[in-house]
Amino acid sequence: MYVLSFLFMLHIALSAYVNSTFLSDIVSEKYVGILYTLASLTTLLLLSKSSNILKYFGNKRLTLWLLLANMLSLFGMITSRNPYIVATSFVVFISTNTQILFCIDIFIEHFGSKKTIGKTRGIYLTVINLSWMISPLLTSFLITSGGGYKTIYIVAFIATIIMTLGLLFSVKSFKDRTYKKTPFLETYRYLKTNTHMLSITIINFILQFFYAWMVVYTPIYLFKHIGLGWGEIGIIFTIMLVPFVIFGIPIGILIDKYHVKKRTLLYVGFIIMSVSTFLISKITTESIILWSIVLFMTRTGAAIIETTSEIYFFTHVREEEAYLLSVFRDMVPVAYIIAPLLGTAVLLYLPFKSMFVVLSILLLAGLYYIPKLMHNHESR
Repeated sequence: MYVLSFLFMLHIALSAYVNSTFLSDIVSEKYVGILYTLASLTTLLLLSKSSNILKYFGNKRLTLWLLLANMLSLFGMITSRNPYIVATSFVVFISTNTQILFCIDIFIEHFGSKKTIGKTRGIYLTVINLSWMISPLLTSFLITSGGGYKTIYIVAFIATIIMTLGLLFSVKSFKDRTYKKTPFLETYRYLKTNTHMLSITIINFILQFFYAWMVVYTPIYLFKHIGLGWGEIGIIFTIMLVPFVIFGIPIGILIDKYHVKKRTLLYVGFIIMSVSTFLISKITTESIILWSIVLFMTRTGAAIIETTSEIYFFTHVREEEAYLLSVFRDMVPVAYIIAPLLGTAVLLYLPFKSMFVVLSILLLAGLYYIPKLMHNHESR
């Protein structure tokens, strides 16, 4: 499952850097944002119905059907120049990506042990973040080798085929639990009563909001306002993503073996992330080293928060409680809807560099929710 997760995340990471540019060659630039919004809304709809869908198909069968739909969407983007086909394929591609990751979470939860959940989630996050770390340089190589954007989607298509074949053989022993079918209002009441689960979900939203904001605005700031070239930005982004690879397993060990408090780690993560994000607005030099250090620090804080929040959530949730997992994963598309809208509003009144000051202030909201988490290390 770790190897298959790496392959699948690599196919997402490779395309993430070229999706918007690829789409703008086929559809008008003003419609690219709308396509991202449609994809996020479709993702939310799928996740909201996840318990019902799992109850009908089962996790293994659902994953295989989603992988087939994912391959067909990639095939559409590779072979067609028709705006409607490409747009539809893109929406299916993005929405099925998130749903497949949701299914992988269930597999990892099934085969892992509650006693070593820190190590299990730490390794999983390290594996998938390794794919994100190597993707900027690999994407640059594939595009400049002469194949253009479609080469990226061809590689992604091949990776999805390999994952599908690997899945058929790696989860033979998997047996579905009885997934709870829970209406939205009941889920809302549960989270309202169990404030610690609501708090960790909101912390996850703040983290995903940070990712969405930085993904949209950091490349524009470095390229258009600081004056760095894409070759330099590729190097900076690769270094920036290193913390996700080097901190995942150690944090899991700190929590599992040494019982370091998750709340303490979250405090450290949010302070590092907020302060380093604020510093972005103060740098005007084109120094690759300085930019690499500052962005490395932003992701150091993010890596601590991501690993710790994932461990906390999966310590307190059961495999069959897919409805809680779907809400937790809902925070990704929700963040990618809200962050660009709020960012656009900020730019109407403030200069571009102020975007990072505003973000650093918003991140401090995480400090309010950390005390609401439970103290104990053991699962529910």
